[in-house]
Amino acid sequence: MRKTMLLLSLTVLIPLPSLAEGRDEGALWTEIGIQKSVNRQWKVGLETEMRTQREMRWSIGANATYKPVKYLRVKGAYCFQYRKRPETNKPHYDKDDGMYDGYNIDETFWTPRHRLSLEATGTVKLAGWLRVSLRERYQYTHRMPTDYTRTKYRCETIKDGEGNFKEYEWEDPEAVERTKPAENDHVLRSRLKLEVDKKRLPWSPYIFVETYNSLNSGQKLNLEKARAAIGCDYKINKRHSVGLAYILTANIHDEEDSHQRMHERIHAASIGYQFEF
Repeated sequence: MRKTMLLLSLTVLIPLPSLAEGRDEGALWTEIGIQKSVNRQWKVGLETEMRTQREMRWSIGANATYKPVKYLRVKGAYCFQYRKRPETNKPHYDKDDGMYDGYNIDETFWTPRHRLSLEATGTVKLAGWLRVSLRERYQYTHRMPTDYTRTKYRCETIKDGEGNFKEYEWEDPEAVERTKPAENDHVLRSRLKLEVDKKRLPWSPYIFVETYNSLNSGQKLNLEKARAAIGCDYKINKRHSVGLAYILTANIHDEEDSHQRMHERIHAASIGYQFEF
């Protein structure tokens, strides 16, 4: 079993882009969930999550799960998210000649978002201990309009008598109130998960790989990010369980900011607690 799990762990890195260069960011993700079994087929739940990273996020939501047959599970969920947008500093260029004429600083602001998702998960068990599952999730996110402040710093290029650059002459900064308009985002998330599931074993180590593909108009299933994880869930008793994981996310394209984010990686330690009754 040890050799098998080692090989499975190595496969986590295969789907991710080769990112020899780029920016790395550490993060801590914490999650608390409550699940209630209505009957053998239905479950309902509540969950809240906090992600501490550059783009901090807090969320709370509800979900319902239906299991029509042993190998298939269908789930619908809603969550409200409050996301922190960090301060950004972007250069500005003159519209006429394309020359650098200063920069803009957008101050930090928080954006409320509503998210709906619908997913289906198919599962098979191999060799009596390895559970293999494939999950397809459609995710819709509505970002509400948000006010923020942009400070404009403009300058004029000063040249010497021979036309060579000498210095920049800066004007007084100008603060402008702006509104980030509402936006909608449609994403298809595909996840393959391998998990050890053995009777009377409270530990459930696992690995998974996941891709995020944009379904927005004109995007043609653009790959937005890839994610891989290795972790373990521990069932304390019938009601309580905890989980710990390392999650690597490679950002490829940020549709919300409309710019490429190649070679940006988030290394997250994930801690979770689940209560079932």
